[in-house]
Amino acid sequence: MGRSALALISASSSRPAPSRMDRAVAWLSDPARRLHRMLCSMQGLSALRHVSLSVHDPVTDMLWAFSCSTDDGHPPEVQEIDMNNAPSLVLLAGSHEPRVISDLTEFGEESRFHTPGARKSGNRSCMTVPLHYDGAFLGFVIFGATVPNFFGPTVQGVLETYSEAFAILICRALEEAAV
Repeated sequence: MGRSALALISASSSRPAPSRMDRAVAWLSDPARRLHRMLCSMQGLSALRHVSLSVHDPVTDMLWAFSCSTDDGHPPEVQEIDMNNAPSLVLLAGSHEPRVISDLTEFGEESRFHTPGARKSGNRSCMTVPLHYDGAFLGFVIFGATVPNFFGPTVQGVLETYSEAFAILICRALEEAAV
């Protein structure tokens, strides 16, 4: 699939997106959306509104971020994020530990740490999980909930297990796209 298959919003530059990542995201979007639907149907997770993936391209050190929360049948909008412009993500990628923000309102309206879409989503708390496989950094899965303090130990445990499934999907997508 080429560029026409994905709606691309480049946050870092106006250069064309590498087609290998287009193919990976195109392959990944449907199974990731199904996994999100499964999560939302689980008892105790009704406040989970948003799931997005950020897939790391090791060639360019960019993240390809897109939402798994829409089921409109359209290709996802992809935002490119330069890891060099996000030092907190670089640290998180190396930590192998999830980051939980219990109340997003603490960051205010114009936080540089979240996209405008994330700030306007109605989410009150979030959890970002770095994804690794065989020592390689794959990207992140980001979960958003409509209530503050949603990501307690039990919810974190469930979502960390599902994060492993997202990591497997990313590995498969990268293999399919021959990245």
